[in-house]
Amino acid sequence: MFFSKKSSGILGMNARNLLYISKYNSLASKKFADDKIFTKHFLESRGIGVAKLYHVIKSHQQLTSDFFDILPNQFVVKPNRGFAGGGIIVIKERKKNYWITASGKRIDDEQLFRNCIDILEGKYSISGVHDQIIFEEKLDPHPDFRSLTEVGLPDVRVIAFNMVPTIAMLRVPTNESDGKANMELGAIAMGIDIGSGKTTGAAYYSNYIKRMPNGQSAVGFQIPYWNDILHAVAKIQSVTKIGFLGVDLVITKTGLKVLEINARAGLKVQIANRVPLRARLEKISDIKVVTPEDGVEVAKTLFSTTSSVIREESKPEKPIIGIMEPVILYGDKPQNLYAQIDLLAEENSISEKYFDASVMDLSIAGKRLKLPVEKGKNKGSDIILAGKYMGDFLIDPNKKIGASSMLLTANLDEKVIKNIDKKICEIDSRIKLLSNINPKNLAEQKTIFLAHPDYSPRFFYRESTIDFDQIRTDLKKIPRNVNHFLFPLYANKIESIENKLHLLESTDSKDFGVFSKKLFGPITQNIYKSALRFLRDQSGNLKPDESPELETKQAIEVLNNFLNVNKLTHWEIKILEDSVSDIQVTKRNSILLKKGATFKKNRLKALLVHEIGTHVFRFENGKNQPFEILERGTANYLHTEEGLAVWNQNQLALNLGDKFLKPAYHIIAIYMAERMSFRDLFHYLKTTHNLEDELAWDLCVKSKRGLKSTDLRTAFTKGSIYFTGERAVKKFLKQGGKIEDLYVGKIDIEDLPLIQKIEGLKKAKFLP
Repeated sequence: MFFSKKSSGILGMNARNLLYISKYNSLASKKFADDKIFTKHFLESRGIGVAKLYHVIKSHQQLTSDFFDILPNQFVVKPNRGFAGGGIIVIKERKKNYWITASGKRIDDEQLFRNCIDILEGKYSISGVHDQIIFEEKLDPHPDFRSLTEVGLPDVRVIAFNMVPTIAMLRVPTNESDGKANMELGAIAMGIDIGSGKTTGAAYYSNYIKRMPNGQSAVGFQIPYWNDILHAVAKIQSVTKIGFLGVDLVITKTGLKVLEINARAGLKVQIANRVPLRARLEKISDIKVVTPEDGVEVAKTLFSTTSSVIREESKPEKPIIGIMEPVILYGDKPQNLYAQIDLLAEENSISEKYFDASVMDLSIAGKRLKLPVEKGKNKGSDIILAGKYMGDFLIDPNKKIGASSMLLTANLDEKVIKNIDKKICEIDSRIKLLSNINPKNLAEQKTIFLAHPDYSPRFFYRESTIDFDQIRTDLKKIPRNVNHFLFPLYANKIESIENKLHLLESTDSKDFGVFSKKLFGPITQNIYKSALRFLRDQSGNLKPDESPELETKQAIEVLNNFLNVNKLTHWEIKILEDSVSDIQVTKRNSILLKKGATFKKNRLKALLVHEIGTHVFRFENGKNQPFEILERGTANYLHTEEGLAVWNQNQLALNLGDKFLKPAYHIIAIYMAERMSFRDLFHYLKTTHNLEDELAWDLCVKSKRGLKSTDLRTAFTKGSIYFTGERAVKKFLKQGGKIEDLYVGKIDIEDLPLIQKIEGLKKAKFLP
């Protein structure tokens, strides 16, 4: 048989354990996957659907006589650390004195109680020790599955390796399996083609079958939401870091739900597919996969078992059009014109010289359409078609206009770049980077740590509301072949947004530091040595800040006075309960002060030119410019902005004590944070650089925020830009650059050659 002939590529249990589980799955990752309750909370907090949790029973005392009375009419009871489907009971209906299971069996409270006791005592636990009982939502299958079975809830198991969904099967419950999707109990496993999501055959125990028990063919059934399944699995592996991973999902009427993840995924999926898994795993072991999207693309390319059929079936039914398309306009006589597809336009429009009616008749990409139209003065294109009327087409922003087509004119390019500017800034506004990596329990952990210096702080963060998939979808819609001199700014901004997403998705892993460096730059050994030299050179010159200390209320008065003098009264000062920084500026006209923060008078003067005289001034100047990106910020604007802020405060020549050295200390802290835990870094800064507790704590927090486990040897590198940015500003000015050029908006020094070409660029109104 074909499968047996390739037995050398089959993955056996011993090889799985030795080559994959022991090598790629740590003990921590196995415990992570085994704990269904923790997994459920972890996935749900990252926007991955799971069944609703009703109750968790941890002890016999909780199983009171009236407990079963409070349960809903439908639910699932299962062990937290179970395996192979043991102990799971699916209740689909409540009668007066008994329950009805998914397979139609009757059980009473006594039987349900005994099953719960067995779970608590570890009968079904993977380790055989005391377990917890989960009562959760009963999920109903997608209607398509009723053609395969009338009982239970079919599920899909996908095994992923290297972020690539590698092999998959659909497990279909039967009456024999008591409505459970477990092969050991008599469920049927159907192999799935990774490329198309269609079934390729089935296995009943170890026998291959071509038809299901109800007579339905086992070949060609289309799994609903297949692409969503692949992306979900790749994303789960990305966020959990479990190297060899099995994911069990169910498809309901409303979409996907994850049942559980498995760090010891079984191997019967090979029987269902008649495909040896080891050969597939070896094929992808050396491929560099950066994102879940890349992993899905690799999977579809390499593991489509019916590639010739798949390519034919995957041809889109809708024609693909670009943002400029030739059209035929019908009227007294047909006219050959060009239409611009504008995804942001509300209505279609056409110049009067071509057409004078409220409905136009045209054909585009072989389709004949009658569309409402308004008369307008379209510059650079004959017709503008609003995206909302283009539902019969797939729009590829990168599709190039053929040699016979009209090239984008300067006016059209300007329109396109304005649309891109608006869309990219809107997308970027959805990502609140720092607020997503500021610990919620900072004050609590500080108190514990300073009292117990050997303790490793563990930070918790607010639940992210960022829709990562939607942002990536929106980014893909942005044209990339625009002939405009400013487009490099937007290309860099897109890359910056993508890196922000990767950074937030990689929290609590070493990849967090990798993507942080892509956003803010690495700290090389030369930069580290420069910071050390700076500290050494300043050691004898540093004077302490002996100016009076101001309470929060006094600081607010000084800030308000500064805002009034500079006619910035529309800015508000707000108090934060807990924050990493004493003072922050937002893009919503707010200056945030940490509750209870006090300020030396000299330091507050420095902060005025740092926060308002730099961040607020550049923001206000950017609002007056023709392009929103100068208000929002170009890709690397923070490097220049923070450097300029430090340069500004240094011009005051105030005695700031250790605050004057802080940019250099940031370099030291981040450089060593990549090599040390939080705890070791704190003690290193105190003993080697003689820092006070407050400053050492602050540097450690800013270097390790974004991580839950502060023992990880990696760092958030944003703090490096104060030192490197200030040096870049000094170099720019030394070479003849003008400070006012850096104040036209939130830009990077490297952006100036493009920025200065903008027609209508306004001079900076607010200058320090």
